[in-house]
Parts: sequence; structure tokens; C-alpha cells
Amino acid sequence: MRPNGVHLHYGLQPGHQHGGELEHPLFGLLAAVQASGSIQRAATSLGASYRHVWGALKRWESELGRPLVTWTQGHPAQLTPHAKQLLARERLLRARHAPQIAALRAELERLFEQAAGDESLTLVLPATPDPALALLRDTAATRHGLHLALQAAASLDALRALVEGRVAAAAFALPEHSADTPFAAAHAALAAGRQVPAVVLRRTLGLMAPASGLPGGIAALTEVGLRFAGRPADSSADAVWRQLCRQAGISPPQPEVVEPTHEAAAVAVAGGLADVGFGSEAAAAAAGLAFRPLAHDRLLVVLAADAAPEPALQALQAALADPGWHQALSALPGIEPLEAATA
Repeated sequence: MRPNGVHLHYGLQPGHQHGGELEHPLFGLLAAVQASGSIQRAATSLGASYRHVWGALKRWESELGRPLVTWTQGHPAQLTPHAKQLLARERLLRARHAPQIAALRAELERLFEQAAGDESLTLVLPATPDPALALLRDTAATRHGLHLALQAAASLDALRALVEGRVAAAAFALPEHSADTPFAAAHAALAAGRQVPAVVLRRTLGLMAPASGLPGGIAALTEVGLRFAGRPADSSADAVWRQLCRQAGISPPQPEVVEPTHEAAAVAVAGGLADVGFGSEAAAAAAGLAFRPLAHDRLLVVLAADAAPEPALQALQAALADPGWHQALSALPGIEPLEAATA
């Protein structure tokens, strides 16, 4: 059977969505049943009737030609293995593309603001995806009249754009020790002083897995043959991971999947598509995973030293210094502000 085409649409409503949030009735139903273990409780959580939810599930089963929920009187409602995999893969797809979805949503919001006569400042910031920077974007918009357009970029790409003078500011992650990593040359250029770190955040990195399957250390991955969720070769996390493997005297395990962000790696593990991943404590907490800390890296927001003091950059600096942003950061596990001079 040829599947129907996917049609995306958007609307203007009170409140805000964040990250990779997208709404679809099928996955809303499946998530509610999985979380509650009950058709009735799922209906209550969705603000719908039992009859409506049950009928919707049956219609989707007919549409897809596969059972989605098993339920008998006196027993919890459960997703079928097919439905569990379907829900896990949809969540992973959204997590993989969350930076792009969030950027598109922000640009559309800005478009409607401008149509209504809003003349707020705009600054494009090449940035490695991170929840700390999403919080910065919110602070910049609500408190400093700055539309901070986070342009999703690998850390090395964002760093090179700044070092080569193509942008006035960028946000990227660096290993604490960049020798013998792809970051060495760019880090040296950064240390030459033509760029000025405005904010440095220390991030805790480690193993992410369900509590029952959290390995005791790196060696356990290869000893037990766990499926590993890796990160791209141009990421700070991959550089740190390879350093840790060298120190442990093992070869980095071949990844089952390679995910573009810490959050996507955590969602892949939470959905059972990998057994363990290496990523940030904040990503593990957001996905409900257990976490074993192993190392740190640094997330920096850096300005070109010779950048003209234009209003948008001044607004960015004000947002970076805003106590409200720093208070919001304190709610993210594994994030510690450092003195900018420690970059």
C-alpha cells in the first residue's frame, strides 16, 4: 500500500512550541497510551472521551494495516512492538531535526512580528545545538529586543566561520584538551586573541543508558557488545569520546547509529534503537536516562575582537550577561558557567 503524503502546516496560537515539537494525532495517541497504560487515562490526558480515543486507535490500525494496542479487561493497555518502534522512530526523527525545526519556527514567528510592525534587532548566530543556547534565544527575545537566529552548525564549522571572519559571533563546543583532535588548529587560532569569549559553559559528558543497562565504564561497551549511539566526527563530543577510549586502551566501538546532537543520541537510546550513548548530562536527563559522568567539554559564545559595536551585538552581550538567563541555566543538569578567560 502506498502511504499517504505527509503535509506539514503551521498556525498562530497563544504560547510557544520549542525544539522539535510537532503535533500529529497518531503519535499523540500512542504516547498517551504508553505513558498511562490505560485507554481511559490516555483519553483523560488528551482531554477526549474514551470512545473517541478507542475509535481513533481503531481507525489508525485500519489505515496502517497493523495492530497498535493490545488490551484485555483487567489488564493494562500496551503498545504492540510495531507501535513502540513507530513511536520511537518518530521521536528520533524529530530529535534529529529539532534544531532546524526550531530555527524555522523562530524565523516564521519573526516574519509575523515584522508584518505587525515589530522592529526588533536580528542577529544570525552559527551555533552548535544546545538547550543553553535555546534559553539564550528566549532571553534575548523577551528581555533585550533581539531576534537571535540560531543557525544550526557543527562546532568546527561555527568555529571556522568565526576564525575566518565570515561572522561576528558564533557558539560552539570545544574539548577541554584539543591536542590530537580535529579542533587543534582552530583552537590555536582562537587562542591567538582575534576572538573574545563572552561566555564559557562547562558541560558534563558521560554514558547515557536506561538505569538497568548503564555500563560501569567504557570497557564494558566492548566487553558486552552493547549497541552504541555515536556522534559525528566534527563534534566536540566525538573528540572527547575518542580521547577517553585512547586513555582506556580500547578502540572506539563501531556505532550502531550516529546522531547529530546530544539530544538525538539520548532519544535513540531511550527508544531502544541503541543500548548506550555518549553525551551531555542535560540530554540524558531530558530523555529520562541514567547517566555516568566521565569528562567535560566547553560550550562557548565568542565574538570577533574587531567586530563593530553594532546594536545587535550589544543586545547579544546584554543577553549573555542577563541574570535571568544564568538563572535558567541553573536548571540544566551538568552545566557550569566559567570565567571567560578559561577558554
